[in-house]
Amino acid sequence: MTAIISPDHVANSKKAKQLYIASRNAASGADDWHFKLREARAIITAALRASNYLRNVSRALEENGGHMRVFRHFMAPPTSQDQFKLLCDGWQKAKENGGSSLTPVKAAEAAKVFLEWKDVSIGRWLDDGREPTRAEVRSILLRIAPLIASQDLATWKRNQLANQQEQEIVELLVSKGWTKLPSSLIDMRAAVSTKHFMHKTRFATKTTAPQEVDIACGLKNSYVMAMECKVTNDETNSVKRVNDIIKKANAWKEHWGSFVETAALLQGVIAAKDVQRLADNGVVVFWSHDLAAFSAWLDTRV
Repeated sequence: MTAIISPDHVANSKKAKQLYIASRNAASGADDWHFKLREARAIITAALRASNYLRNVSRALEENGGHMRVFRHFMAPPTSQDQFKLLCDGWQKAKENGGSSLTPVKAAEAAKVFLEWKDVSIGRWLDDGREPTRAEVRSILLRIAPLIASQDLATWKRNQLANQQEQEIVELLVSKGWTKLPSSLIDMRAAVSTKHFMHKTRFATKTTAPQEVDIACGLKNSYVMAMECKVTNDETNSVKRVNDIIKKANAWKEHWGSFVETAALLQGVIAAKDVQRLADNGVVVFWSHDLAAFSAWLDTRV
């Protein structure tokens, strides 16, 4: 049976998409792309040098787990963090994300898996027992840098817009006379008083680690609104963002019941059907292009 989608969700999704497209600029987009390409080439070069041009991948990972991001792109096929975790159970995403060192044992384990899956067209100098040529290194940079740069550019733009979203909410709340509190773990109902808010804080849950929330607002009768600010670049990307919000909303509901009301502030390209999924899971939906609606909603709850 086809799900019924609210006309409001359809209209707002369409408007958000139009605004996202209108905000794009060919000249600045090209500048951003070339900047991210240069960054990608730099991290690839650093990983090659740290591993003595793939002769000692384990040593490179002992120095900096972040090099694994580059090595994953040398695999056939290029492998995501989650897929690499399936191949190498002892490997930790956090080591790559934080650039922290791996123990010799863990580094050796990750290096072994990498070498098993490495694209045979990369590192032919290893078989020949020689140094790589400039042409071979250049070929790797031309081939791999766009893969990494594309991911980084999408994430960077999304985070940039998300930070703007959060700042707009903070400024709106302050202009309405709300008081900003220092961020701290919210583990009791009265932790955020009425007309007080926290930016980037965490809510306790029963079955998972505390879940971070972008904005927490104290409402009347000890209720708290947990708002997630999400910017999406395309409808495929939006599915992951929506799933993230729903996962948090369910964890908070299980722990707090109705005393936490989850909200989402959306911007960018998102399918109306995914907006409807949020609503069907009890998430209150707002849009960056209509902050007046959020302001009016707040006024009814304080």
